[in-house]
Amino acid sequence: MNRSQRLAPASASVSPEAQARRRPPQTWRLASSRPDGAALAAFLVAYMLGAAFGRWLMVIPGIPITVWPPNGVILAMLLTQPRQSWPWWLAVGAAGELTGNLLWFHNPLGWALGYVAANAAAVTAAAFCLAPYLRTPVRRLATLPMVLAFLGIGVLAAPVVSATLGSAIDAIVGKNPFATTWPIWWLGDATGILIATPLVISAINVWRDGAWPTSAQLLEGAAIGLVLAGLSAWEMITGAAHAFLLPLPVLWAALRFEFRGTALAVLGLALAIGVHAQTIDTAQVPAADVALLHARLQAQLLVAAATGLIVAAIMRQQRQAVSGLARANAELEARVAERTRAIEAAERRFKATFENAGVGISIVDGDGNLMRVNDSLAKMLGYDPDEMEGHSIDRFTHPDDRALGDAAWDRLESGAADDYELEKRYIRKDGVPVWAHTTVSCVRHPDGQIAYLIKIIQDITARRRSDEVRQMLTREVHHRSKNLMTIVQVIARQTAARSPNEFVRTFRERLQALAANQDLLVKSEWQHVALPDLVRGQLQHFGATGGRFVLSGPPVTVPPAAAQALGMALHELATNAAKYGSLSTETGRVEISWAVDADTFCMSWRETGGPEVAEPETCGFGTTVLDAMTATAVSGEVSIDYAPAGLVWQLRCPLSALRSPAGREGPA
Repeated sequence: MNRSQRLAPASASVSPEAQARRRPPQTWRLASSRPDGAALAAFLVAYMLGAAFGRWLMVIPGIPITVWPPNGVILAMLLTQPRQSWPWWLAVGAAGELTGNLLWFHNPLGWALGYVAANAAAVTAAAFCLAPYLRTPVRRLATLPMVLAFLGIGVLAAPVVSATLGSAIDAIVGKNPFATTWPIWWLGDATGILIATPLVISAINVWRDGAWPTSAQLLEGAAIGLVLAGLSAWEMITGAAHAFLLPLPVLWAALRFEFRGTALAVLGLALAIGVHAQTIDTAQVPAADVALLHARLQAQLLVAAATGLIVAAIMRQQRQAVSGLARANAELEARVAERTRAIEAAERRFKATFENAGVGISIVDGDGNLMRVNDSLAKMLGYDPDEMEGHSIDRFTHPDDRALGDAAWDRLESGAADDYELEKRYIRKDGVPVWAHTTVSCVRHPDGQIAYLIKIIQDITARRRSDEVRQMLTREVHHRSKNLMTIVQVIARQTAARSPNEFVRTFRERLQALAANQDLLVKSEWQHVALPDLVRGQLQHFGATGGRFVLSGPPVTVPPAAAQALGMALHELATNAAKYGSLSTETGRVEISWAVDADTFCMSWRETGGPEVAEPETCGFGTTVLDAMTATAVSGEVSIDYAPAGLVWQLRCPLSALRSPAGREGPA
């Protein structure tokens, strides 16, 4: 067991719950609260040293005790140890006082026991009264209220008990009158408590905490001791004419070393007064003068010690306040630094998001002016950010859409809304309108006024164009569906004159030809169709091209309307050739060619190797398709030559008839 464990309260490391479980329900045993034997021995030594010091200061004739430090030693132990151990300290103190009586004072046992009871009553009363103020067991006198309580109760009030009881015993046994003894007894006990109690408490703390002074502190303490010794020597020479200077070293020690320095300085001052007292020749100086001088020195010691303790308490509190303020300031600075780092990190994240976002972002002040613009928005509108910032958002809004923004701003300004979304047009720097989806959030001042707006602007021009194309295509599909139904009706009406079986076969073949055209148009997304693909699509049911069919001509594309008409014409020509023309024999051939001559497109169908051809007597739907329908579709002219060697069909039309709506020429 180390020193701190010997002197510390027995329950210091035990939780309150454990203490409650271990405490007997109604009573406690004296042996269970006995302090460590070494601590009791050290206390007895300190007590005897205090008693010896008191004996040393017996300089007033007829008065055996003028300063009694042992009461201060006992009070220090009662204040620093658990209440259950008090009887042990009081018992050891009583044994020490009886031993001192046996060695030095030689009072009868009855008187000595009376003095022991008086001193025990004084320190016990002081300990009980100080307990609420010091919250015993106490480690040190740490605050000014604790010091004031100690001075008022321990130094001023407690000696009243011992002085009253002790003076009464002296008066009863006939040693000295009560009025003569009481002031000296009270002053001696007060001085002894003021000297010994802070000193013992400081010694316990040093022993417990191992807080030994540094070299610099020892040097400064030595300097204080030299000053105190010099002043004391001077006072001895001058007859204590300037005794008021003696407390100065105590104040110095209090300012520099707080309670520990004060306790040591007071001890040094007490020793100096004791040395001075020993120089008094009681044979030459009247007893009354000796008592008065001694009382004056004791009073100065009381004032110096009390002042030193008060100054030490103030310094301790001031340093604790400064230390607490420094800790609070450090914590505040740490929190501010942490908050600053968090704000800087948030600012970096915002800046990275603001600058690298794939959509336009702007911050607009309460007057509608652009405060900040990111690169995406500036790029979207063809500006640099510096060119846009500081200008009104209306400057970049399409004039026809400003009313939408004004209406939304009015809702924000009135408090009816805190955000809105709308689609409107902005104007690029080059004057081209840009469609954008705008999402706006409002940040307000505490009074509800608009502080600024955060706008997220996404370019939807491509989507709007896609929507327009989709709507146009919907109308186109509707139009083409009506045209297709008209063609089907015409095919059905022209084919109905045949027999039922012939009607079904012919109608099916013509619908297949029409369907082949639709397939090509769908594959080309209703744009231009390559003429070779159109020809092959219509002839695939009649044999492979390159065998009986020979195709020749430059790359040419035809628009949807011309593709439908040419497809139907090619189907009719192939059907007639299979029935009556060159494809009805094994050796017949068909040559299909086309050419572009200046602004004219020419196409021909020429049959060879078939039977002799004769002009039909009547014209049916097939002739209509070959002639009128095809010529109308391309604004051209069609000629049919029923030459005996084989049928020749020719088409001539302006090249402009093969252009797309966007103006692309027919030739690829």
